[in-house]
Amino acid sequence: MRSKTSATLMLVLTFLLGCVAGSIGNHLYETHIKNTAARPGVRPAPRDIVEEMGRDLNLSTDQKEKLKGIVQQSREHYRALSTQFRPQYDVIRNETNQQIRQILNEEQKARFEKTIKEMDERHKGRERPPRP
Repeated sequence: MRSKTSATLMLVLTFLLGCVAGSIGNHLYETHIKNTAARPGVRPAPRDIVEEMGRDLNLSTDQKEKLKGIVQQSREHYRALSTQFRPQYDVIRNETNQQIRQILNEEQKARFEKTIKEMDERHKGRERPPRP
């Protein structure tokens, strides 16, 4: 009788642990992976856009292929525009940073420079090389 109770208790405990692990895994998936596209600064991949629109709009395979081409072409246009105007943005950013430096004391300047460096590193991590 005792071993039957122990076996039942072990089965229930295993089931509960599985539920807890599944809940944690689902929460991590929902908050960190699935919603990546909704986070600022993170661009969804073209295939993610196509799949989401395909589901939402009930697109056929042919429509998905055409949509994929449209999204890719749009990204190429945005990339070209960004490349064209990036130098102008950089000038404005540098001027702004210079003006900010003028109002800071030495300790604040050191922290500001560290912040700028961190922002630059994060920005470099987000940049993607052009696709062939």
